[in-house]
Amino acid sequence: MEEASTWRDLLGKIISDTSERQRIADLLGINPVTLIRWATGRSNPRQDNLRPLLDAIPTNRKRMIELIVQEFPHFLNSPISSDEKLPEISSAFYAHVLNVYTTSPHQLRSSSVSRIILQQILSHLDPQHLGLAIIIAKCVPPEKGQKVRSLRQTISRSNGPWEALEQHTAFLGAESQVGHAITTRHPVIVQSHQEKLRLFPHHHITQEGSIAVYPILMSDHAAGSLYIASTQPNYFTPGLLELIRSYTDLLVLSCTPQEFYDLNAIELGIMPRFEEQWPYLQTLQERITHQMILAAQQGQPLVRPDAEAIALHELENELLRLNLREQ
Repeated sequence: MEEASTWRDLLGKIISDTSERQRIADLLGINPVTLIRWATGRSNPRQDNLRPLLDAIPTNRKRMIELIVQEFPHFLNSPISSDEKLPEISSAFYAHVLNVYTTSPHQLRSSSVSRIILQQILSHLDPQHLGLAIIIAKCVPPEKGQKVRSLRQTISRSNGPWEALEQHTAFLGAESQVGHAITTRHPVIVQSHQEKLRLFPHHHITQEGSIAVYPILMSDHAAGSLYIASTQPNYFTPGLLELIRSYTDLLVLSCTPQEFYDLNAIELGIMPRFEEQWPYLQTLQERITHQMILAAQQGQPLVRPDAEAIALHELENELLRLNLREQ
């Protein structure tokens, strides 16, 4: 396909799919015909329509910005600086989440819902692409009769300097910001890197400017925490925090009933620093394969999720013991 030379050409290619055209129009609150008029040059969008358009097409966002600036050179000169300019979560997006929830196969429902919500958070909270990292850390299912001892990064989305973060995982405990949010049942907001190092020195990623963490709660049960970091200090205004709270509530749909644990059944341990965990985490896939082979040899085959649970318990126990030895 020939590369688009103007933003209107690119928009035209995107909305050539009628369902995509309708989806974008719903997110912007406009008639699909308006998108066609923009693409063909028969009308011009208002400035307050261009930013939501970018939010609606995250995969084409970077190229679209480059092309828009060619026609509207001052487009990026007026940054979003107040909560009043930040749109609320649209009813169309709520409907989209519910549709994915009700139509996805059971095995894919959690990951499908999580991914669309995290992608929407990324485009909604960082419209200028300054750099945002979003992580869901879920409670590691405990062994029978035991309490929850840690959380683990299960899914993430990021941009800017953190795009490689999506390939990583880690265990987190009471020493972490996400663990503290679970323990206190309240959001934990840190507005500078210096404050993060003072309050939670055990775990941090480079270029964290400010961090907001919200526990994912259902009444008196918790499934994990939502972690969002910006490269910018003091980034999380009251309006943004209210949006994050709403997205956290929506993430409840990405968790199964079995993933929620009574808060009294959560007793987090202390996990080692990320760099100390890394050699152990690299063995996770090998451990899962070993458990499946071992079970097959014993005539009791394991499905992958069960083998993964056993491997995670092994890793969790080793990391908890590692930290005890170092104390």
